[in-house]
Amino acid sequence: MAGMTLAVGNGEWPSQELMNILFENSDFIIAIDGAADRFDSWDVVVGDMDSISSPNRFESDKNQENSDLAKALIRYDVDAVVGIDGGRLDHRLAAFSSLFETNSDAILYFDGWRACRVDISGLNIELYAGSICSLMAFGKVKNVSLKGTEFDLDKQDLVTGTRGVGNKVISTEISITHEGGDLLFIWEANEL
Repeated sequence: MAGMTLAVGNGEWPSQELMNILFENSDFIIAIDGAADRFDSWDVVVGDMDSISSPNRFESDKNQENSDLAKALIRYDVDAVVGIDGGRLDHRLAAFSSLFETNSDAILYFDGWRACRVDISGLNIELYAGSICSLMAFGKVKNVSLKGTEFDLDKQDLVTGTRGVGNKVISTEISITHEGGDLLFIWEANEL
């Protein structure tokens, strides 16, 4: 985890314990717009500055084609993202979509949950047995394989829907591959 780039939004943050760990292990911290008002250990502020107390202090990106999170993911190689859940469902969905829009490998951190885009190169991740996990297709995803769960997949196409929701980890290593499309992996985080 050390040496990572962290993007911090102005929404709900996970536990203070997790935030401390993320801050301590980050070499570069991006405040997304109004988040710059909540802490001062950031290296750069990114966004259109519509929710910050002193917008004239920073260079504003008035491009409204992308969300502020997408702007951060486009400009920087972000490893972790927090604070993108502020009670607005559209913001949460936009956070997931921004991973696909920018081809980002960042992990979205929520209290008790994580989410990331599964690149066409695949994903291998260690998780605790018994954890809940889900695969979510955004559109059509071709030849999805999932190993290490109660309900594995073997080169099956997934489409937007509920197939892939509510699986359970049975091995400590999960392996996911596919041959094209937008695939999101969500898992229950048990590291703290």
